Parts: sequence; structure tokens; C-alpha cells
Amino acid sequence: MHLTDSKIMKHHIYPAIIAFALFFPPLLSAQVIPDTPGDSPRSAFIAEARKYLGVPYRSGGSTLRGMDCSGLVFRAAIDGPGLSIPRTVQTLSDRAKHVPDASREPGDLLFFNTTGRISHVGIYLGNNRFIHAASDGPNTGVIISELSESYWNRTYRFAGSILDTEPGTSWPRPEDSGTTAANTEPPAHPFSGTIGVRLNTTAGILWDFIPGEYPIRGGEAFAEVSWVKNMSVYPGLGAGFAWDRRTGSVSFPLIASLAMPSGFRFFIGTQYHVRADSDLDRELQFPGIIGGSWTSKPAVLLGQNLHFYQSAEYSWFPGETFGLGFRFNTGITLSFDF
Repeated sequence: MHLTDSKIMKHHIYPAIIAFALFFPPLLSAQVIPDTPGDSPRSAFIAEARKYLGVPYRSGGSTLRGMDCSGLVFRAAIDGPGLSIPRTVQTLSDRAKHVPDASREPGDLLFFNTTGRISHVGIYLGNNRFIHAASDGPNTGVIISELSESYWNRTYRFAGSILDTEPGTSWPRPEDSGTTAANTEPPAHPFSGTIGVRLNTTAGILWDFIPGEYPIRGGEAFAEVSWVKNMSVYPGLGAGFAWDRRTGSVSFPLIASLAMPSGFRFFIGTQYHVRADSDLDRELQFPGIIGGSWTSKPAVLLGQNLHFYQSAEYSWFPGETFGLGFRFNTGITLSFDF
């Protein structure tokens, strides 16, 4: 009896397949140990990030040719759980839901202050380990590091989650909106606290352009508390002290404000006049003061966030001309995140 080549091949292959099915699956399954069980978004997020281990560091990159820290997070989020997220570290830190260190889970983000502000991000793997794209140090590119390492322990600031976002509330992908990593606009001042409150203290010089008058009118100092955490618009309340030699007034402004992440702010309120020229109405008015301001990105000095502050405002004095109430305030803001 003669067997064809195909019959001989089947005669040998079938027993091999049966043996493979019986003995090899336990060996194969022992090789794959995910950081988190199941096919959850966190598991998918971590699995995608791990695929890039060994990829070199490249500023602005998010491909196998090279990537930066936020590029790794961005690519792993899109290709893993299918979540579209902000592309820059600053925007991620401002939008992520803060997580207490004791409640960190694999898949959370870890934020670091390496340049005087939040400037680095990694993905938490559990057991004090995280995966990230490092730009400097003994090892660069996409690597796994320990939070207990001296440098990372010193620069670590907080953990945040991007995976609890409700369906349909993700941020636009750069390829959909026509933006890129280079021109995605981050907040002027990313939030770095844990409670969610920002305190701004400002001192400035009041001035104007009235012809024939000395431009310096006086000074103003005020403090304002805003709710910033996970907000696209920051509501705030403030109080201060102002001296205006043009009107001979000493007053205490009380304001409510709405600020944008870009640094622009609108405010409105009233002011209590302790002293003013006799021909001015010192009664409480609403609005007694209204205006807009802009605050620059922070510059770190002696460990504190300092900003340039500029406002244009109108103080209401019944019966007086518009020009008398209109003035500018130029000064410095010192901010604290809690």
C-alpha cells in the first residue's frame, strides 16, 4: 500500500497538534502575566504602553521612531482603551482627576515637577513602578522606573486618572481637529494641588492716560480664591484694598470672577469706600467695579509661582465722567495651589 505525500504529512502533523494542545497552553499562559487582570481599559492602556518599551526618546514624538512622555500616554490611551486625551503634560495634569497616593491603581498617571512646574508624566504599573519616556539620565527612551528612586521620589507630585471619563466626553484628537502636539494650547498655569483651590495674591500700580495728569493714580492689593480642579472655567471670589489719589478714595473692593485656563479673567463686584472726595457718592454700588485681566504663565522664583498681571477696569462713581473711573492695574501675582 502506497501513501501519498499529503497523507504522510497528515499522519505526522495530527499527533503533533494534539500534543501541543495538551501540554503547551499551560506553558504559554505562564509567560503572560498582566499587571491588571481581564480586558479592562486599564489593562489595555498598560498593555499598549508596554509595546513601546525600548523606543527612543523624541520630543513631540508618539510613534515607534521616538516619543516623549506625553506622547507615550497619548498613544497608549488611543490604541488601548480607545480614549482620546490631551496631548501635553500640562493639559493632562490640569484635566486628570486627582487620586490620593494611597488609592493609586495600575493605569493611573503620575505627574512630576522636573523643571519648576509639572513637566513629566508616566503610567503607574503598581508596586511603585511606572512606565514612561525619559529624556535624560542613565537610561532614556521608554523604560520602567521605580518611584523609590531618588530623582523620581524627589520630583513626584501627584497621581491622576484619565480612565474614569464618561463616554462621549473625551477631548478631540489632534488628527481630527487639525492640531498637533506642537500647537495644542496648554493652560497658562496648570493646577498642581490636591484639594482643588488656588489662591492668587496680587499687588499692582493703578494708572491711566488722562491728558495733563500724572499717569500714576495709586495702588491696589487683593487676594482671590478660585476653584480650579477639573474645571474649564475657574469661578472665584476676592477682596482687596485700593487707594486712588485721582478720586481721593480709599476702598475695599469685593469681586466675583470667572477665569480661563489661558490666563484671561472677567470680574465684577462692588467696593466699600472708607474715604473719597466730598463730591463723590460713597454709597455701595453694583456694579461698583467691573473689568478684565490677564495673568501670564508662572515664573518660579525661590520656589514660588510669580505672574505678570495686567487689568483694565472701571470703578463706578455716580455723576462723574467715564474717564475718571477707567483705569489700569499693572502688577505681580503670587499663586498657591492647595
